[in-house]
Amino acid sequence: MLVSEDYPWGKLLREYAVYCAVGCINVAVFFLMYIALLRAQLSEGYPSASAWAVSYFFSSILAHYLHRWLTFESPSPYGKSLFVTLTIYSVLLLISTASMAYFADTLGVDEILSWAVNTAAFGFLTFLSLRVFAFPLSDGRITRSERISQIRSRKKGESD
Repeated sequence: MLVSEDYPWGKLLREYAVYCAVGCINVAVFFLMYIALLRAQLSEGYPSASAWAVSYFFSSILAHYLHRWLTFESPSPYGKSLFVTLTIYSVLLLISTASMAYFADTLGVDEILSWAVNTAAFGFLTFLSLRVFAFPLSDGRITRSERISQIRSRKKGESD
């Protein structure tokens, strides 16, 4: 169960607020890539969907890094959490790209409006998926200061 005595609604909502704040950085990068690739016209038939897909993929890697460090404070192994995160993002990429193709490229809905609605619609679903599968509560918690201490300890050990 996601909400429990150890992980109450208040913690979930605070974590979601951090997810949204950190997500603003990723969304800004994603948006700038999307606009640049939209102008580059990667595909003649599906310019919005192709720009969405490429931007989504590259910003997913940035999102994993930021959410691992700032949102979830997870001690999950980096490779495992990256693999699960990219799997989640890939599934959502397929669904959201189809949505972009349908709304922006087929129906002619404004590309920016389609981008904004798609981003908002998949945001909370992404948060829940990441919390449950990529950064599960069962893996425990590590604070940012503890993680920094671990990194410093490893670097000290390397330099000795």
